[in-house]
Amino acid sequence: MKLFDKNMNLFLASLLLVASIYFFNILIFHVNFSELISIKGLLINYDGGFIRRGLLGEVITSLSINFNFDIRNIFTFFHIINYLAFFYLNFLLFKEFKKNFLFYFFIFSPLYFLYPLVSVTTKYAEIIIQREIYLLTFFLIYAYICLKIKNRNIVYFSGLIFLVFLTFLYELTILCFPFFFTIYYVFVKNNNYQIKYYEVVLASSLCIAIIIFHVFNYGQSNIELIVENLNKNFNLKYKSDDLLYSWLNKDISKQIVFFIEGFKSSYILRYLFYAHPIFLLILINFNLTKDKIFLFLFVVSIMLFTIVFAIATDWARFIHILYSLSLITFSLYYLVNHKDVYYNSGNSFLKKFKINITFANIFVVIYCLIWSLKHTYWQNHLSFAILKIFRQNLLYFNELIF
Repeated sequence: MKLFDKNMNLFLASLLLVASIYFFNILIFHVNFSELISIKGLLINYDGGFIRRGLLGEVITSLSINFNFDIRNIFTFFHIINYLAFFYLNFLLFKEFKKNFLFYFFIFSPLYFLYPLVSVTTKYAEIIIQREIYLLTFFLIYAYICLKIKNRNIVYFSGLIFLVFLTFLYELTILCFPFFFTIYYVFVKNNNYQIKYYEVVLASSLCIAIIIFHVFNYGQSNIELIVENLNKNFNLKYKSDDLLYSWLNKDISKQIVFFIEGFKSSYILRYLFYAHPIFLLILINFNLTKDKIFLFLFVVSIMLFTIVFAIATDWARFIHILYSLSLITFSLYYLVNHKDVYYNSGNSFLKKFKINITFANIFVVIYCLIWSLKHTYWQNHLSFAILKIFRQNLLYFNELIF
């Protein structure tokens, strides 16, 4: 990297600024650990039998009990390591691209880095420590493996291992399977390998088996025992009748949001609008590549994930996850042979609509900073998001110092 490369320095400086805000928030979470609402769910474990999303809590609580570690320190350590990997892999993935306004429009979209930083329904920006960040980090790790390792067996089986592991960490990974298949296809294509159909059959069979396992084991856990052990072992004061616990143990068929009283079709239209960067990625794909297999896998990956919008209310998180997976997949596909994909697409857009580059740059800065999503499907977007982010972090700093 050349020190005088202003474009690279701008990207690196922007990424470091965002990363510093993330790590500052993790410090705040460490100091105020007992006040965090989401900790209730993150510490859920297998004390009462199998429960979805129980693996992270099982690992953290087991390490704390068996090795006499402070549970707060373990929790913070895991998130620091995860975010170090997350931001470093983002740097490795995006640094090679030729950059202009369109690059920053997608990479620093409010749907990617900035969304978790906004505190909407809680005092702290607790989206930062939700399980999906582990999904995104492992997806980035797998993308990097596909980029750097040539051994087909290592790449293939590491993908299957990641998938199985992540479904026990965050069961919605089940709906992300096609994204993993898509970047494996990118690996096959970049290395001029032939498609082996037994790999497709094996991976599909494994995915079906995992889905069946999860579906038939929902609602079987003893929540009361889990909460009782958490309170006894870690001096907590959780209640088993908390809505969060009852939801975790709830049958999927009883979570369909379209049947919830007050649901309106306008909510769907609103979030289709919020998802506009995803549609733009699809549009660029269809304009640039004739690879029908990739186009098919990319669109199917997005469409399959949308199932989750029918069974949960926090649509903003799912838009964030879907966009993140789509952006990483899109970027990996063009990284090897088309590092100018953002640059050329942006310049073509300016030329076609006769837009001044200075205006485009100013628009992107305002666009990326002025809005973000909130949380649930019935909430509108959040205006002036960057002001709220800096204001809340100043409050955290004052609390920390004074």
